[in-house]
Amino acid sequence: MLDKSIQVGIIGLGMIGGSIAKTLSKKGFKVFASDINENTIKNAINDKEICGSLEELDQDINFILIFTVPVLSVGEELIKNKELLSKALLVSDGLSVKNSLKKEIEKNKFNTENFIFSHPIAGSEKSGYLNSKEGLFNNKITVITKLPHSTQVAIDTCIDLWSLLGAKTINLNLEDHDKYFAQTSHLPHFIAFALISMISKSEDPKKDTFTGGGLKDITRIASSDPKMWEDIFISNRLNILKAIKSFKSEIDKFEKLIEEKDAKEINQFIKNAKNFRDSLT
Repeated sequence: MLDKSIQVGIIGLGMIGGSIAKTLSKKGFKVFASDINENTIKNAINDKEICGSLEELDQDINFILIFTVPVLSVGEELIKNKELLSKALLVSDGLSVKNSLKKEIEKNKFNTENFIFSHPIAGSEKSGYLNSKEGLFNNKITVITKLPHSTQVAIDTCIDLWSLLGAKTINLNLEDHDKYFAQTSHLPHFIAFALISMISKSEDPKKDTFTGGGLKDITRIASSDPKMWEDIFISNRLNILKAIKSFKSEIDKFEKLIEEKDAKEINQFIKNAKNFRDSLT
């Protein structure tokens, strides 16, 4: 378990970063943060969710750094905070794409002994500090990825951190991480954005009237933060494009069954999908 004398520095106080701050501060940890929006920092200090800005963190006392900024902004933030990187007990993140983060680290030749990548499977289509909340990670899973030179101390610290936040950790290597989440997270967002875009362009004057629960359920995530998803689609584009190609293949198969009025195979296609969906916990 983490000692409460360990400080926590959070770069990016949005949904994930804000939820980490709120949870840890309630547990008695001193949390410091930086954010592109100065008002966010002021509000967090006034709410007593953080002790102060990242500049106020005491570098002579053990601390953890967590980067929870949009994927394509992390390189700039790593450089901006490079003085802290080598001194931190642990450097981690909350990004859903890892290869771009790894490239930024390699490009700048940062020592990675204290780096452990993290991806909490939490949050929602809502974004920003105002939508963050204490306990967001309770009973959730956080995927962690160690690097070739990661120390056992860093690994143990990362596991303890997420356990304290209420999450169970699962190990996953870098290449599999971006490939899996292209299919299970990034592709669903792509589909939701595309579907809503299609309907929005319809010339039917009653398109808003007949938006039932099914459409709203499947497209809830189309309300997600545009900047965050712009970065994800660009940074994990190769894996996402493969997933899109595979999805198109399934659409083609299903479309052909409908064209041929093949009731038996249509039923089996749906049944197979239903059985797998029902198996998900």
